[in-house]
Amino acid sequence: MTGTIFLIGLSGSGKSTVGPMLAERLGRGFVDTDDEVERAMGHTVAHIFATKGELGFRSLERAALARIAARGGDLVIAVGGGAVLAASNQEILRAFAARTVWLRASPDVLAARLGDGADRPLLADGPLAALERLDAERRDIYDKLADMTVDVDMISPDEVVDEVLAALGDGLIRVPVLSYTVLVGRGATERVGELLPTSARRAALVTQKTVPWRVDLPIETARFDIGDGEEAKSLATVERLCRGFAEAGLTRTDVVVSVGGGVVSDVAGFAASVYHRGVAVVHVPTTLLAQVDAAIGGKTGVNLPEGKNLVGTFWQPAGVCCDTAALDLLPEEELRSGRGEMVKYAFIGVPDLAGLPIEEQVARCVALKASVVADDERESGRRMILNYGHTLAHALEAAQFHQPDRVRLRHGEAVAVGLVFASRLARLLGRIGEARVREHVELVAAAGLPTGLPAALAPQPKRLVELMRRDKKATAGLTFVLDGAEGVEPVYDVPEGAVFAALAEMEAS
Repeated sequence: MTGTIFLIGLSGSGKSTVGPMLAERLGRGFVDTDDEVERAMGHTVAHIFATKGELGFRSLERAALARIAARGGDLVIAVGGGAVLAASNQEILRAFAARTVWLRASPDVLAARLGDGADRPLLADGPLAALERLDAERRDIYDKLADMTVDVDMISPDEVVDEVLAALGDGLIRVPVLSYTVLVGRGATERVGELLPTSARRAALVTQKTVPWRVDLPIETARFDIGDGEEAKSLATVERLCRGFAEAGLTRTDVVVSVGGGVVSDVAGFAASVYHRGVAVVHVPTTLLAQVDAAIGGKTGVNLPEGKNLVGTFWQPAGVCCDTAALDLLPEEELRSGRGEMVKYAFIGVPDLAGLPIEEQVARCVALKASVVADDERESGRRMILNYGHTLAHALEAAQFHQPDRVRLRHGEAVAVGLVFASRLARLLGRIGEARVREHVELVAAAGLPTGLPAALAPQPKRLVELMRRDKKATAGLTFVLDGAEGVEPVYDVPEGAVFAALAEMEAS
């Protein structure tokens, strides 16, 4: 859904409450025309009515709405109840709105909500009588202007938002990340064409034969399949892709589209970042782990035998499309792996995910990552908190390359083990208490994830410590992201003895 959304309705219908909530769900800005007038004049609406009268206020209101519309961009705008009376304002709504939504409420319900109406100049002589008069005066105008109507008498603001999203047609949540948008929701794949650069005439679709999700692009498309697993995250794979792009005639104005999990988005993103010194990439993550983490934030990378993700770039996508319907096709072990990353988010700023619809869970994780990435795009500071649990996790994954029995620990499972380890290390360093360690263990276990080291790797602490020394965050000795009194943060030059002690506390699973 592109274009401005106007909310209209009588005072008390919930425009200023529902508006910010709807804007957040859609990933766009919110503006209230009354607030705009108050900022311009430096006084409250009530004061302006008292000093300039209703005609003076309506003139200021028209000017405010015109200024807002002139800014451009996709917004949610709460329009003052009486603004619709002016023909010029009606023209603005018709010209700029993708949708105009009437929040319809009966006068008696509004009167009960507004009380004595002391801060509402038009209700000063008696709220119920005034609201009945205003309803009769404006109802036909609201009806003519509205593309959709939501009756708000008996439902909560959250339910109003749900009704509006349903009425808007796609029900997608839009999360802004730097200069691009992440679409979240069932059916989001149908809107992937909106994310492609307008310059693109060809697309290179990078995926795997084992990915069951189909994406139809509105431009000429060449498909490239890469291998499965971490073994596919190699410079050799990137070379094959770039040579394939060249053979397909992909230019620097075209686009790479990844469809799959984190391996696909990492490899496709890296290839896009180096081909022609950088072409646009759009990610369509099809696993829970990729939707909440791997496809967001612009980090790309491939592995070396010496460690995971040691070669990579920062290359922000042109857009990301998280279709939660794709999750229906995942086996339980893939969903469980995704929950490992989601448990991480519980400790860095999204604590209350349980019980929410999956769309909301994904969107909240994406929104947190978006805020962190916006503060630290190149991982020089705060962004390192997103690696909570990952130092040991990457070491465990790297060790798998050298295990004869091919320990199959998925990324999210490795992160879960890394979270428990990091909590034990933080306790040994005096940063947190035992109760916080138990919280880590309980949350990880509740998600059905392992809390101990893989049996094949538990006897190899020296090997794991050596691999952790090669972690890309390490700039001064052993570096970890650890919990503490001020929250999760990077800690440098951690004593080796404490690391071995924390590993010793980890039971084999």
